[in-house]
Formats: sequence, structure tokens, C-alpha cells
Amino acid sequence: MTQNRFEDLGVSKDVLKAFRSVGWTEPTPVQAAAVPVGLKGGDLLAQAQTGTGKTGTYGSIILSRTRSGSRDPTSLVLVPTRELASQVSEELNNLSEYSGHVCIPVYGGVNIENQAKQIKKGVDVVIATPGRLKDLIERKLVDLKNISIVVLDEADRMLDMGFAPSVNMILDRVPKKRQTMMFSATMPEDVKKLAVKHMKNHEEVLVSKDELTLDLTEQYYVMTTRDSKRDELIHIIEANYPKIMVFCRTKRKVDYLARKLKRDKYDVEGIHGDVGQNKREKIIREFSEGELQVLIASDVASRGLDIDDVDLVVNFDIPVDSETYVHRIGRTGRAGRTGKAITFVTADDLKGLEAIRKAVGKPINEMKPKSEIYTDDVVEEIPAKEPRKQNPQRQKAEKTQTPRKQRESKTKEPKGAPAGDRTLRGKLDHEDSPRQPKNEAKKAEPKSKKETKKAEPKKAEPKKAEPKPEPVHEPASQQGGKLQYTPQGVPEHPRPLHSYVGIVRAARPKKDMSFDRLELNVGAADGLDVDKLREFVVNTAEIDHKDVGNIHVSENKSRVQVVRYRAQEVVDELFGQVVNGKRVLIYNTSDKQ
Repeated sequence: MTQNRFEDLGVSKDVLKAFRSVGWTEPTPVQAAAVPVGLKGGDLLAQAQTGTGKTGTYGSIILSRTRSGSRDPTSLVLVPTRELASQVSEELNNLSEYSGHVCIPVYGGVNIENQAKQIKKGVDVVIATPGRLKDLIERKLVDLKNISIVVLDEADRMLDMGFAPSVNMILDRVPKKRQTMMFSATMPEDVKKLAVKHMKNHEEVLVSKDELTLDLTEQYYVMTTRDSKRDELIHIIEANYPKIMVFCRTKRKVDYLARKLKRDKYDVEGIHGDVGQNKREKIIREFSEGELQVLIASDVASRGLDIDDVDLVVNFDIPVDSETYVHRIGRTGRAGRTGKAITFVTADDLKGLEAIRKAVGKPINEMKPKSEIYTDDVVEEIPAKEPRKQNPQRQKAEKTQTPRKQRESKTKEPKGAPAGDRTLRGKLDHEDSPRQPKNEAKKAEPKSKKETKKAEPKKAEPKKAEPKPEPVHEPASQQGGKLQYTPQGVPEHPRPLHSYVGIVRAARPKKDMSFDRLELNVGAADGLDVDKLREFVVNTAEIDHKDVGNIHVSENKSRVQVVRYRAQEVVDELFGQVVNGKRVLIYNTSDKQ
């Protein structure tokens, strides 16, 4: 029976007070179904999407079943990403306002010694990523002997990211007598195997698709091209949505898109797995508080971020599968608020769009691309400048000229310079008259028009020119009827500066074209052959075919040769991708040698 009030769930009074203080009025479907089961102390496997209140579900169970004030942690929450660890810790601290539980996040990218000091001061609940908690255990900086409740949040994501060995190691170190709860957005076979291995008589709670947050999200797609995606995104940004999340498939695309939009003066930042922790926290805080309009993220961040009031999600690159699509658009349309999701689709993405539409079971409507405004609408013509008015007699004469004469008249220069034109004409046009020095030219220049009129009727006989020293002037050249001057001392084809002063340019470093060998966990059993794997590597990592060497495909794994200077880039881009439903794990075997 579904509970309609928090009072009916059986949580403690302190937790009920916290629910009221944070503004929660009634439980979500997953809370109503899972909280009574968890409060009994039994193991629990729940399917819950992000935004359905799963943190409040296991948080209310932990705070109701454990006491505060412990020296060593009594509850452990494992999460896949640093962002999710911070957000879960913040929400649990809000729910423990009246119970007094101390909740501390533990993740990589920060000083491990400082985290160990916080744990030694006393903590009730540790929210940790598997990698950092494993380091703390191996260094003996944390003691898990008093753990009574273990929660695996986003269990499918942790397994996809390759945390299965660390998770198994941690669960083997905590007491066998404990309560284990797993929350997963999907229920693949590896999640079920993990549950069977570490749980006893667990109970499953599945949230139907009709109750997912997709009901509150309007879904659209825009047909576009690869080159016009950025223009479409700019149109969306200029529509002034307060909070926009943009998802790209690769880290390089996140950096490229953020760099281009920043250059165009848009309020945008990008995050992915390689961004430093301090910068990530600063960007997420600014976006959560509304100081940042656009947040560009990779798929790693699609599940790790828990940000309220996101108005629009844009899939700049179509997701590789429907599961990733659901997690991306799950950032909007949360907590009873409506949201909007827009996916950019090219001609090559139509099959993927149809697969997503069938898996989601919701209509994805087509939206007309904004860039068509330049082709469909009538563009207002800019009026041309009015031509200069000419003499009517001259216009009549030009009409009577033959085409050949018209061409010749255009090339010839008029004898008299028009008023206002800065041209060198007059005496300088005649070879007979040598150029006068500037001082003498000023003396010979008449002072007024009256003096020139009086001087015109008196024509004195020309005197014989006395030999004068030839003035120093720049050489002149006659081209097209115009007199042009070339300054002295400048060579006709000047050489670069370093050829004069003896600067030797440093040679560019040569790219290491030797090959590294990469190993993948996908093979022929996943529908791959040499050609398909080559295209997958080239298209996903956006490298040239010549950068890929020999490829060997076996039943369950493959090996690919990639030029050394692109190898790390290929590992970063292929890790976590999906091939026929299987998440790709890849590593460079050359690094181990």
C-alpha cells in the first residue's frame, strides 16, 4: 500500500522535522515504497532515477536507524563521482539538522590527509567514492568495523566506470552483519549479480516508467548538420533560459564548445573528468546559484550532478543509448517542476533517435531549426549608395561610345586633376621640368588668385636653366599613368628579420609516430570486426585513419594500435562509450611495460 504522508512511513521525529524544514510535503513513489522496507532492516535493491528522491529515501533510513555521536563511522554511502558525493553529503546534513548526525564526503582530487583528520574527529556517515575510500583503507586511515548500513548509490554507474574491484574490496572489509541497500537507475545483469553476491534475501523495489521524471519534461529534436550545431545552440542561449545544461559526448568537444562560446562573450563554462576539483566545485556552485547561465558537461557529469531548477537540457551530441539519454534529460523536470530537453540530430543520428524514442516510450517532437530564418524569410535589402551625379553632356557622350572606346576611356587618366583629389600632376607630369626642392617650390608658389590672374598676360621668355645640383629624392616609377614612388633602402623582396640579425628558428618537435597498443573489453561477441572497430575508434576519438595501425579482434576483447601522440586522447574518448549495450573499458598496454 502506497503511503501518502511522511508520518505513515515510520521515520523518526527528528527526520520528520527536517522534512518540514526543507519543504517536503509528501513522499515520492520510491520513498513511499522503499522507506518502510529499509526501516525493517532488510537488504534492499531499488530502481530509481535521479530526481525521484532516492537520497531522501536512504538518508531517512540511515538517520532513523542509527545514533549520532559515533567515534567511527556507522554508515557508508558509495557514489561514483565527486559531485554526487558533495551533493549527497549536503542533503544528508540538511536532513540531520535535528538528529545531530555528522556526515563527511570523501573523494579524490583533494588532500587525503585533511580528509583523514576530519574522520578522526568523529563521523557518523561517510559518503565516499570507491577509489578514495580504497586508498584510505590501504593506508589504515579509516576504520570500518562499526559499519551497520552500506548504501550503493548509482550502482550501475559505478560498475560502468570500472569500480567493481574497489567496490568488492570495500564490501569485503565491512562487517558481514549489516544492512545493504543498492539504488540503480537500470537493472542490468552485473548489478543483479553484485546484489546477489553481497546481499541476503534482498527485496526489490522497482519504480515503473510511468512514474519517472520524464513525464514532466517536454522532449524535442532539431534536425541540423554537424557544422551548424553551434549556431543552433547560440539561438537557444539567446532565448534567455536562466539555466541551460549542454551535454557533449567527449571531453574535447566540451573544451572546444566552451572555448568558442566564451570567445563570443557568452556566459558559459565546461566541466568533465579532467577539470580540477576546485574549479569544478566553483563552476557547479556558480551554476546552482544562477551566476552562470550555460554549463557544458560530458556524460560523466550527467549522473553526478544534482542541480535544481535547470530550465533546459540540450543534447549537443545525441547520446549513445537510451540509458544515457534518460540520465541527461533527468537534470530538468524535477521535484514537480516542468522541464524541456532538445536534442540535435544529424542525418546519421536518425537510427539512434528512433531507438531512443522506442526505449523511452514518450513522444519526441520535431522542432524547426532557428537557422532557417536566413533562408526561408525575406532578407531586407540594403539600399545601394546613389551614384555620383555627372554632367548630362558627358552621360550622352558615354552612351554614344562603342564598348571598346568605353574601356579605353576608363583606363586613360584625365589631364586635369579634379578639385580635392590628392594627386601628383601639373609640372611633375612633364619629363622636361625637373622636380624643384621643397623650399624653392614654396617661394615660387603664388600667394593669391589675384596675383596669378595678373601674372597670366605677361609671358616672359624662358631663361636658360643654369646647372643646379640634382636634388636628392626617392626613385619614381610610372605605372598605369600614375607616378608612384618607392622609398630608398628597402629591398624589393625583403627577407624575414631573423635572416638579418642571425636568429635561428627552433625546429618544431616531431610527433612520435610510433604505435601504442590499446586493449578493449569488447570483441566479436559484441558484434565487432576489424572494420567496425576501426570506424568506432576513428569516429569516436575523431582521429585520422592513418593514426590507427593493426587491429586484432578476439571473442571478448580487442587490441588496437594507435600512434603514440594520440593514444591517451583515444583512451580518454573511448572509455565509458557503449558498443551494442556493453560499456567500453580501455587501457594502454604499453604503459605497463
